[in-house]
Amino acid sequence: MKNPLARGAYLAILAVAGSVLALAGCTNLQHSRDWSNENVPGTVLVQQVCSTCHGIDGQSVNTLFPKLAGQQKEYILSQLESIQNRDRNSEHTRQFMWGPARYLTSKQMDEIAEYFSSQPPMKAGRGSALASTRGQTIYYEGIPEAGVDACASCHEDKGQGDGVVPRVAGQHQYYLNHRARIAMALILANASDADIAAVSAYMESIGEGGATPQVVKASVDKSKSKAKIGKVLDASTAPGPAVFDAKGDPKTCHYSVWTYGWYCGSFVDALVYHLKNQ
Repeated sequence: MKNPLARGAYLAILAVAGSVLALAGCTNLQHSRDWSNENVPGTVLVQQVCSTCHGIDGQSVNTLFPKLAGQQKEYILSQLESIQNRDRNSEHTRQFMWGPARYLTSKQMDEIAEYFSSQPPMKAGRGSALASTRGQTIYYEGIPEAGVDACASCHEDKGQGDGVVPRVAGQHQYYLNHRARIAMALILANASDADIAAVSAYMESIGEGGATPQVVKASVDKSKSKAKIGKVLDASTAPGPAVFDAKGDPKTCHYSVWTYGWYCGSFVDALVYHLKNQ
């Protein structure tokens, strides 16, 4: 390009274009949904992706997805690591979390856990204050005749949890009921369906703005109960559905509004599977 003015204008345009692209790159990191980009801050992933199911403040509305507001940071971290390692292997976990958790870095997981744990605690569910006295009794006294320990012996008197033991006060009754049959299957082996439902309702009722929890000493030695719960892994170890590949390594996972979740492999197989299980 022989004309100096034309050459200068050309270089100026390139410089401006480069600056715009650079700024766009910086901006994208603050609005990105790209789980596989280790440079995207965990807080951005919370706002752009996690909030879709769990709520921007961790107060999820859909009872299928747990509330994370005020949850114990150590617990959130332990669960993200468990999901990433495929140790947490329930159907809903495979469907909604295996895909995105595969890419998270330790820094991103720490930032996500820090964000949700610092939010105001979970609010009690509507109408849950009428939970049965049976659920309250089980929470604080257990079911001695069935060898079931008091829930408060691990989850604390106000349901706030402690470290890797999760906060349960204010959590969705449906989620607690469902999750207890998986993660707590060994501890609650002798509890009836009605008892699990009752204590789940009570735990939801003692969230923020709900019923006032008792402040009593649980009837079981906490050190023994926590030693027991420390040995409990996700009891759902059955092979994943056909929609996931045999190795359980979703290298081709995608999120689809059509299947309402993450799927791996054939879209047709995924669609058929989810249609059958709606």
